[in-house]
Parts: sequence; C-alpha cells; structure tokens
Amino acid sequence: MVEGVAHSGGRPSHEAAEELDRTVIDVATTEFMSRGYAATSVEHIAKVIGCSKATIYRRYPSKKELFRAVVHVRCQGMVAILQDGPETMPDPMDAIKDMLRRFLDFLLVPETVETYRILIMDCQQFASITADLDAAIEPLHQRMNMLLGKVLGWPDTPRNRAEISLMEMSLRGLVTGWPLHQMLSGHTPFANEDEKHRFFEASWNVLESAVRQRIASGPPA
Repeated sequence: MVEGVAHSGGRPSHEAAEELDRTVIDVATTEFMSRGYAATSVEHIAKVIGCSKATIYRRYPSKKELFRAVVHVRCQGMVAILQDGPETMPDPMDAIKDMLRRFLDFLLVPETVETYRILIMDCQQFASITADLDAAIEPLHQRMNMLLGKVLGWPDTPRNRAEISLMEMSLRGLVTGWPLHQMLSGHTPFANEDEKHRFFEASWNVLESAVRQRIASGPPA
C-alpha cells in the first residue's frame, strides 16, 4: 500500500483527491514501465496503491485510457523540459543546440524508453495514443523549425517551410537516433556523462556543418 492514499471512508477532500490522482499515475507509470503493458493489470495497480479498482476506473474507464494518461504526463514532462531556456538565447543556433541536448537527455530516461518500447510493440493497438504523443510534441517541432528558419534566413514560403521541416527531422535524428535505438535494443549507449557529451558534440559538429552548407546553397530552387 502506498502511504498517504488510504481513506477511512466518505468523500475525500480536494487535496486528497489530487494526491490520489498523482499516485495513480505515478504507480501506473512504474508498473507499466517495469512489467510491460500486457503484464500489468488495473487490479495490480490498485493493490499497490491500496485502493479499489473502482477508484481507478472512475478516473480512467479502461487500462488503455490509464496508459494514455501515463503517456500524456510523459509528454508534458518533455514539453516542460524543452520549453525552459531557449527563448533567453539570442543566437538561434545556441537555442537549437540547447533543445537537442535536453531532448537527448529526456529520451535516455528509462521511463521514456519504455514508453516508446510499449508503443512500438503494439503500434496498431496504440495508434491513437501515438497520435496523441505526436500532437503533444508538435509545438516543439514547430519551435525547432522556427529557430532553423531564423538561422537559414530563407523567405517564408510554403516550399521553404516544407524543406525546413524535412531538415529539422533529419538533423534531430542525427543526434537522437542511435542512442534511442541502443536503448530500445536493451543496450547502454554511453558508459558515462563524458561519453554522452563527446557523442553529442560530434553529432552537433556534423549538424552545424550541414546547416552552414544549406545557408551557402540557399533555399530550394
């Protein structure tokens, strides 16, 4: 039983209800990430919390909706992390670098990796949740596109926006693709923070060079 969530009866206070809401998400996150989606039951989550299944079902009508809420909270965490800082940097390239470093750090958190793994294992069942995830992080992609557009200095046209969006996806994958693949495969990509730093800086140098080449070549003809 999780301390502080059991009630003696009656309607819980607003504060107690909010605390229980947080506990449900926290425990569900731990159980989904450690046991997997299929092996985790609402009954088990309720047992760990020390509440009834009905208490959880009043908040989330199904296990899938509970998992959707877990993914939503992970997305909120990522958005909060990446929104904190870049606006204060006058150089858009510095802001891009800062966002990519934060994004890499967030992707390497075990809960984030396990969320991706669960979604990948049964992508058809979780198609709507994956769509929610994409929608939640879309503002971050838009911000990266905006910063990249400032760096390139191209005229704001539909074709140029499409090209910048394509570049943003490619450059982001350069920094995050290999480490995330390693984590999803059950491997540890970096032995320590120094290794991660050297990988990031090497990737950033390639990315920065690619951006300079695009500045020199100009927008698509």
